[in-house]
Amino acid sequence: MPYTGIVLTIVALHAAAFLILLGHWLAAAGLFPKAVEAFARQYRTRPVRATLLGIFTYGPLFLLLLNSAKIGNPLIKLIAVFGGFGVLLLAFIGSAGLALQIGCNLSPGADRWAQARRGGVALALVFITPVLGSLFLLHIGLASGFGALLLARPWQTKPSPELPPPPATDTLQP
Repeated sequence: MPYTGIVLTIVALHAAAFLILLGHWLAAAGLFPKAVEAFARQYRTRPVRATLLGIFTYGPLFLLLLNSAKIGNPLIKLIAVFGGFGVLLLAFIGSAGLALQIGCNLSPGADRWAQARRGGVALALVFITPVLGSLFLLHIGLASGFGALLLARPWQTKPSPELPPPPATDTLQP
């Protein structure tokens, strides 16, 4: 039965991909809750724009990562690899908004953690589907996540209002 090992390997790889995707989305939702809600808002209001922006920005950078082995200069190769993996990590964080949006539609009354978990499970199951999911939908989803991140601009924080000066205390009194 040589095929049993191959089948179990494929099942293990899909289970690992499922857990990796779900782990990234839940960690992003836990670490950056306001940013992930902003990404989900982008998916609610402008999903096509986020996807197209992601395809045209994330796509070339991801292709640079895939072709970084062909670069001759080791310093430029290192920059391409770190930049490509950085973009991939940002795409995972941005696509956490898609998982949250799906979870909001699946369970509108639940708390954010349960919505992110439920939406992440549904989205990861779609992404690990052989052929269509893993070759097409995964990359479109990550590209749209990168586009949602760029549209939401979580790095632009609104300036906080001026705080009043602290009350003056006299430290010379005995």
